[in-house]
Amino acid sequence: MNHMDEGVFRIAPFGPRIGTRLEGETARAALLLALTALGEPGRLLVALDGVEVLSGSFADEAIALPCGRLAAGEYGNRFLVVRAPDLELVDDLSHKLEQHHLAMLCLIDNGWEVLGLLPPPIRETLALVIERHDVTAKELAQALGIKHNACLHRVGRLSALRLVGRQSVGVAGPHPAYRFFSIHEG
Repeated sequence: MNHMDEGVFRIAPFGPRIGTRLEGETARAALLLALTALGEPGRLLVALDGVEVLSGSFADEAIALPCGRLAAGEYGNRFLVVRAPDLELVDDLSHKLEQHHLAMLCLIDNGWEVLGLLPPPIRETLALVIERHDVTAKELAQALGIKHNACLHRVGRLSALRLVGRQSVGVAGPHPAYRFFSIHEG
C-alpha cells in the first residue's frame, strides 16, 4: 500500500459537553473541510480527547452523516476513524451509526472496536485485515477457511463501509484484483 495521508480533527474545541444538532452542523462543516484537505489515500482521526459528553444529536450531525457520505462514495479514497478515551463516550454515536446501517472503526487505548452494526463474520474478516495490515481476498479466504466468493462479499462490505482500504493490483481472470489494507494505523 502507498503511504496514507493523515490528519486529526479534534472535537473538544466545540465544547466538553456537546449536544445539539446545530453544534453538530458546525462541526460537520469543519470536519468535511479537514477531510477534503487530505491527500488520497487519507485517514482523518476524529479525536474525542477532552470531550465529557457526546450526545446522539451532535454525533449524528458531526460524525455519522460524514461517515454515510463516505460510504456513499463521496470524498474519494479517504477514511474516518474515531479515537475515544472509552466506549461509554461513543455509545450514542454507535447507536446513530447503527440506525444508518453504517459502521466505523474506533481506537481505544491500544485496541480497537467497531461502532455501529457489523455482523460477526464480517467483523472476523476486519480483524484479520487489521492483524495482517495488507492482504488479498485469496489470502483472507484461505486464512478464514471460506470460499473466495464469500470472502469477496465480506471485504466488499468492509470496503463499502470504509472500514478497510482497497487498492487495485491488476486483473485476475475477467475481474479486477485488489489488495485490502488496514486503516487502523496510518
